[in-house]
Amino acid sequence: MNSRSAFDLNCTAMIPECGYNCLKCVQEIESTFISMQGVSKVYIEAEGQEQKLIVEHDPTAATVEQLIDVFKGLPSFYEGFFIPTLITSTEEQD
Repeated sequence: MNSRSAFDLNCTAMIPECGYNCLKCVQEIESTFISMQGVSKVYIEAEGQEQKLIVEHDPTAATVEQLIDVFKGLPSFYEGFFIPTLITSTEEQD
């Protein structure tokens, strides 16, 4: 069983225009999470003006807490400025 966890990354204090538009950030986020054991997919989902980062993962291999810890160091060139907030986490059948 996989979970689909949605995150908001508040980085506006450092990058006011952020909307997951920086290709360098998006590439680092995707490559870091895809390389984690238990993570199957990472993508951005938009709902109107709101955007959220979705991580599909096996919660027994990659917990939400572990994902949040990794987010806190991303992207490495702005480490510490991305403040992750879990929006939702739901389980899905494979």
